[in-house]
Amino acid sequence: MSDVKDILESVLHDEKLLGSRAFRDKVYTDQPIIKRASQIKTPETPQRIKYMKALAYTPEAYWKTSAWLFYTQGKFMEDYTDVYEYTADFTKFYPTYRDLETEQLRGYFSWRARLRRDEYAPAPLPFVYIRAYELINGIGSEPPQERIALLKRLTEAYGDRDAELKKLLLRWTVDYCVYEQLDPQLVAELPDMLYDDALIKLLNWEDTADDELFAALNFLSGYPFERSRYYIANAERFKAAAVRVFRSVSEFFRDHRKKPLCDKFFGHATEMNCRLFESAVFYDRNTTRSADYVLNAIHTYTCRNGIWRCSRYYGSRGRSPQLGELMKMLDYLLRERDDFRYKLRPAEVSKSTAELIKKVLDAMDEEARVAKAMRIEIDLSKIADIRAASEVTRDKLIVDEEPETSAPELVPDPEPVPTADSPLSEGETAFLRTLLSGGDWSAAARQAGTMPSLLADSINDKLFDVFGDTVIDCSADVPEVIGDYADELQNYV
Repeated sequence: MSDVKDILESVLHDEKLLGSRAFRDKVYTDQPIIKRASQIKTPETPQRIKYMKALAYTPEAYWKTSAWLFYTQGKFMEDYTDVYEYTADFTKFYPTYRDLETEQLRGYFSWRARLRRDEYAPAPLPFVYIRAYELINGIGSEPPQERIALLKRLTEAYGDRDAELKKLLLRWTVDYCVYEQLDPQLVAELPDMLYDDALIKLLNWEDTADDELFAALNFLSGYPFERSRYYIANAERFKAAAVRVFRSVSEFFRDHRKKPLCDKFFGHATEMNCRLFESAVFYDRNTTRSADYVLNAIHTYTCRNGIWRCSRYYGSRGRSPQLGELMKMLDYLLRERDDFRYKLRPAEVSKSTAELIKKVLDAMDEEARVAKAMRIEIDLSKIADIRAASEVTRDKLIVDEEPETSAPELVPDPEPVPTADSPLSEGETAFLRTLLSGGDWSAAARQAGTMPSLLADSINDKLFDVFGDTVIDCSADVPEVIGDYADELQNYV
């Protein structure tokens, strides 16, 4: 002990050290600068943590895996709680209980106790990893369905801190649903499942409604057309064109190519060996199980003797650049066709694809033109004039009755004169009147000096803009007024 005192005295009273800059400009309290080992206070280790650490040195632990040790220690500590304030931060890859110091372990179990009270306090990332390992390994008393919710909550609270952590948490959540063979709806809103759902809609484009198909195109397109200036100004036109273009190109690939369009954009479904809970510390307690699991129509799993295989669309599983080029080319052609103020460079698509898009746009424009021509517009301002004229006509037709004396002399009716607003000629008016009254239409045509079919065609042409349809049917070589228009045609005779 005297040797230790002598060393401390020599260090603390060395004139060269005391005169150095490290000591000269500082003020110290009466606490010793250098302490003996017996004076350094070590953190207290709870007995339960001591027992847990001892599990790593049992004979069984020497030949078992680290995943087994984590599971064994976790089950031993699954109901343990602590109250310890730990504010430091640290980094570890694939952290387990064995990798943490006593203070870090106490900090973790205190933080976990708060999580179980739904208090998601700030924590070092290794704590989040260990908690995720506990959930997928079944450490704790929560049922499997609740563990899915806890994994989502963990992702929501801490996923934004680290992109890799968030990606792994989302993947492990789906893997846990598969491993426990839970209802796929529990993970339906996760990005991986939303990708599959959108792809299923594109694969079944013939049976998918327009709104759903457009939503799938928006979700999977590498070109963010919803931020396009043209789309913002003409959303409905772009939406209708996008759906029709995708259907048209898909139909072309179906009829003229060996593989469908979606195979070009997203690859094709492939079955491969897979490892659930990749990059996690996971101890599989059932290595001989066999199971079949359907996550959705294009994403399935099989397990034989503990070996898992997965069938799905692999690849980037993100937005498709090729689908984006198709949507960008549509945007470019719409801007050119509508003479939009803000132009766009053409996308990289084949000539045949560009021609298909142009044909779709031509058809849409032609449909719009025909619809506009067939639109019936009624001028409400003229209704009052028509009513007044009809009242005058009614008054002229009303006469007092006279006593019957003898049969009146038959006088032929004068040739009717068409009204100023009628587009029909005198002969056409007489022909139409005869058809409406069931008279001799052939004689009316001879009197007009032409054939009945020509008179009917002329009347149909002149009244098409008003009725948007033919009013006289000559398909059976006998002209006949279409019944739906008979009452309205009385105004023209």
